[in-house]
Amino acid sequence: MLTLPIDKAVSEMVLALPVMHPDKPGHILLKPGCVLDDRSIERLKELHVRMVSIKYPPTEFLMRYASPAILAEQSRLAERVGGEIDKMTTSLHAELDFDSYAVGVRSLISRLVDDPTAAVFMQDVIDARQSLSSHSFNVGLLSLMMALKLDGYLVANRPRITPRRATNIENLGLGALLHDIGITRLSRDVIARFEKTQDEDDEAWQKHTLLGFELIKGRLPATASAAVLHHHQRLDGSGFPRRVRGFGPPTALRGNEIHIFARIVGVADVFDRFRNPLGKLASGATTPQAPTVRALKKTLELVRAGKLDAVVFKSLLTVVPAFAPGSVVTLNTGRQCIVASWDPTLPCSPTVLPLTKDVLSDVKRAGPGVLMHAPGEPIDLVERRDLRIAMIDDVDVSQDYFEPNTQGEFDLRLQFPSGLTEGWDGIVEATLAAGGRVG
Repeated sequence: MLTLPIDKAVSEMVLALPVMHPDKPGHILLKPGCVLDDRSIERLKELHVRMVSIKYPPTEFLMRYASPAILAEQSRLAERVGGEIDKMTTSLHAELDFDSYAVGVRSLISRLVDDPTAAVFMQDVIDARQSLSSHSFNVGLLSLMMALKLDGYLVANRPRITPRRATNIENLGLGALLHDIGITRLSRDVIARFEKTQDEDDEAWQKHTLLGFELIKGRLPATASAAVLHHHQRLDGSGFPRRVRGFGPPTALRGNEIHIFARIVGVADVFDRFRNPLGKLASGATTPQAPTVRALKKTLELVRAGKLDAVVFKSLLTVVPAFAPGSVVTLNTGRQCIVASWDPTLPCSPTVLPLTKDVLSDVKRAGPGVLMHAPGEPIDLVERRDLRIAMIDDVDVSQDYFEPNTQGEFDLRLQFPSGLTEGWDGIVEATLAAGGRVG
């Protein structure tokens, strides 16, 4: 399997995975095994399909990262998300179908649990032009995938309930999918101003967390509501919304006051914003997607600044490869390679397979019985410190390299089980039940 930008696809290439309709999640445009031709490629470009996965027998082992069942479940849930957000955007009196969300979340969790090897974030299911829908779904999916890697951390951070309840992440999924639903209640002027400035100190923009909370308060469990209300809180107290605490000005939550669900959604939200900047809801324009490695590096900068949960970030690295398996990359020597595997503890140094000079043109003849040019011997970039990935998809990423500052910084096996929080769930549930005195 090779994952290529649609601009690199050529006639006679054979699809390894289905191509989903970017504007209509759940609808398959082309099935696996379909042979591309010039007309189908042009049509995919017109529909803004970004990537296609192509058969390449020497890398058939990479199919372990791809599950048609998970992709289908993701598409069904994405369709629900898109429909509900469209409904909320067009009508002030629309009601959210919470039951539909809950059913979709449970089904997706089941699929992810059944096939953990394939639970890797490879590419968007919804076209990024549908900015709020695609962002909401990406954050929901990423939050669930990360949480499935955080069992022990969830238990440590939710000590007042049983381990079984502590690791039940259905409410996290609901809150993550709906975390930005309050944006549908902001004026277009506020949205346009934020798109232009990206100023999170804009008080009018900050109200989307409260507006979203008001839409779901009393209709979802308190922990799901907490994720909606508090996904912009930061560990150093620099987030929002702020609440009144006796005397003095309102202050934000900080450290052990932020629920683990809100911290997970916060990391997923920041990462996806860096990949797909909030998408010009007011103007209808689009913003180019940033390379995943660049978005991870920017997210890491906030982790190291003490704003985001470091353990949650480790879980992000386990489900989001800096360079996705099957991607074609260019090393600093100019040699093209296929990403074959990656180590989350050293995310920018995957193992790669060098491509022979004519292998990409040969891929298009990947029909039955065709002898494929095999790639060269694997190169482990952990061992070859003189080599780095310089480009992916024709984008220069030479300045986006990052590595751990300390041994174990990215190792999720070192979770620090004592956690950041103690007795959290009782606090948040009592606060929300009381109306959550926020200011």
